[in-house]
Amino acid sequence: MTEFNLIDEPWIPCTMGDGGRELLGIREALARAPAVAEVRGDSPLVIAALHRLLLAILHRNFPVEDPGQWATLWAREGWDDDVLDGYLARWHHRFNLFDGEQPFYQVAGLDLDKGGSSARLLFHADNNPTLFSHLSTSAPPELTPAEAARLLVGFMAFDVGGTKTSEQGQASARAAPLNKGAVILPRGGTLFETLMLSICRYVPEDGHPWDFDRERDHPAWERDGETRPEDRIPDGYIDLLTWQSRRIRLQPEPGEDGRTVVKNVVIMKGYQPPEDFDLHGRETMLAFKRNPRARSDNDPWPAVTFTRDRALWRDSFTLMHSASRDSQPPEVLNWLSELVSEDILPRDAVLPVDAFGLNSSQSKVFFWRHERFPVPLRYLADRNLVDSLKTALKLTEETAQGLGGVVWTMAKNVLAPDQRDVDRNSVRTLVNHLGADRAYWSRLEEPFHLFMQELAGDRNEHGEYGDRAIPAWKATLRTTLRNAFQEATQGMERSPRALRAVAIAERSVGAVIRRHLADQEGISGDATE
Repeated sequence: MTEFNLIDEPWIPCTMGDGGRELLGIREALARAPAVAEVRGDSPLVIAALHRLLLAILHRNFPVEDPGQWATLWAREGWDDDVLDGYLARWHHRFNLFDGEQPFYQVAGLDLDKGGSSARLLFHADNNPTLFSHLSTSAPPELTPAEAARLLVGFMAFDVGGTKTSEQGQASARAAPLNKGAVILPRGGTLFETLMLSICRYVPEDGHPWDFDRERDHPAWERDGETRPEDRIPDGYIDLLTWQSRRIRLQPEPGEDGRTVVKNVVIMKGYQPPEDFDLHGRETMLAFKRNPRARSDNDPWPAVTFTRDRALWRDSFTLMHSASRDSQPPEVLNWLSELVSEDILPRDAVLPVDAFGLNSSQSKVFFWRHERFPVPLRYLADRNLVDSLKTALKLTEETAQGLGGVVWTMAKNVLAPDQRDVDRNSVRTLVNHLGADRAYWSRLEEPFHLFMQELAGDRNEHGEYGDRAIPAWKATLRTTLRNAFQEATQGMERSPRALRAVAIAERSVGAVIRRHLADQEGISGDATE
C-alpha cells in the first residue's frame, strides 16, 4: 500500500525566518513554528485552508478559555511538544493520504472508475481566462502527493457548488462554507504568532464561538464513519474548521519517473449545512453585513467577500468596529480587541492582516485574491478612532458617487445633448468605457493604508481623532477625483458636442468638491485648481 503520512512527510510550503523555503510535515511545522516566517501555498485558497487545518489541531490540544490563558501560551513562544506528540501519535493512522480504510480527508469506498482528471482539484482548470491558466481537465496533471494533499485541503473549504460526479438520486452540491467569504487571518512575525493570533476563546457552554456540545466537537480525522451526501449542522467549531464538504478519493499511481503521482480523482457531494444554517455568529474568520432587503431564499447576513469592482479595504469599518445591528466583524479581530484592552497586546503595534478568497458564480470561478493591509491595533480598542475612520470612508464613497454622477451626465450630454430619447444602456456602456470609477478607486488603496496609520496617531487632548489626518485625506480625495476625471476624458472625441459636455462636467467636479471636500480655508471647488 502506498503511504504518505501528512504528519511526517514534507508537504506544507514554508518560508523560514532566514528567507529559505522548506516543505514541512504537520509535526515539524508546529514544532518549528517560532522559526517559520509564514506558510505559503499553491493559491490563496490553499494558504487559508492550511492555516485552518493547523488551527484545528491547536484548538483540540490547547483550548483557550480566557485572555490570561492565551497570554500564558503567547509568552511560551511555542507549544508543549509532549502534548502535540502524544496527540499526533494517537491519530497518526488517520493522516495517511492513501490509507486503504480511512484516507485523510477522503472516503475509501468511492468507485475509482467514476473518477476524473486531477485538474478538477484546481480552480483554474479548463483555460480559465481570469486566472491565466491553460490547464485542461482532458490532460490530467501529475500531482505529487504533497501537491494533491494541499489541493485537497483547499478544495474542501472553497469548492464551488454544482453537479459533482453523478450519483443516482443525488442533487447538485452547494458551495463549500468559505466559498462566499473573505477569510481574515492576522499575521504575526512567525507562524507561531500567526496561529496564536487566530486562536479564539473556546468556551461553547458560554457561547464562544457559539453554543454547542464540546464533547461532540471533533475534527474530521477523529470522526468515525464515512462522510455522507447529507445535510447536517456542524457539531462545533473544530468540526467547522475541518468541514468535509465533498467526498473525495485520490488514486495514487506510478508516474513517468516511477514516483507516486495522482492523476485520477473522484469528487462527490459531501456534508452540507442545512439551507437555513447561518455562518453568521459561528465562523470566526469572516465578517458579515446584514442585508435588510434579503428575500426569504437569501442569506440575511452574507459574508463580506471579494467582488470585481470593490476592493476589500472599503469594508474596513465593518472589519474593525464592534458588532452592531448591521454588521459583525470577524471574531478573530474581536478577540484581539479584547487582548488589546487587557494590555496583553500593545495597542500601538501595527498588525498585518491577510484576506483570502475567491469570486464565483454558480460553478464558475472568476478570480481568487490575497490582500494584505496593515491594521494599527488601536482600532480594535478605541471606538472614537473607528468612528473617525467611518467618517473618512463615508467621504470617500460620497466623492465616488459624485464622480459617478458627473460622468453619467457627461455621457448623456455627449450621446443626447437635448436629453431626449437617451438610451440608458448606451450611456452605461460609455460610462463603463471611460472607467472613471476604476481609476478613482485603484489610486486610493495604498494612500488609504497610510492614512489609517496616520489617523491612529492623530489624537487630540479630547480623545478625538483626525484633526490633521482627515483634512489631509480630503486633499488626497480632491487630487484623486480630478486625476480620475481627467484620465477618463483624455480619450474622448474632440467634437464640439464632446468638448461642451466635458466643460460642463468640469464645473460639476468643482461642485462635488465644494459639497464634500472643501472645508479648509482657501480650498475652492474649481476643478482646474
